[in-house]
Amino acid sequence: MMIPTEYIDSFLADIRRALPRDHPLRGHELFPGIKMARRLIFIVDDDTTGERIRMDFEHGERWRKTRFKVPAMQVFKDDSEVAAMIERDHLAELAAWRAAVADE
Repeated sequence: MMIPTEYIDSFLADIRRALPRDHPLRGHELFPGIKMARRLIFIVDDDTTGERIRMDFEHGERWRKTRFKVPAMQVFKDDSEVAAMIERDHLAELAAWRAAVADE
């Protein structure tokens, strides 16, 4: 789902808090544009590099052998990779919905 404009600042603040002070993304212009429904997973535009990053707050990774955990991240090569991921997610949701209806 697209993030409503009125919530972007709040989500951006949460993303910044999830990054340690020495993380390279702290100095980047980030814009959270897409959020997976009912999940703490975002597609964030990095306007500094032009990349798109999937940030998964449900699965963290240790930051430089510290106890600090950052969200698991995946950098996409281009918009077609983002579109393919969204399509896979939609098909999985549709399959789950159809299975639930079939069980009724």
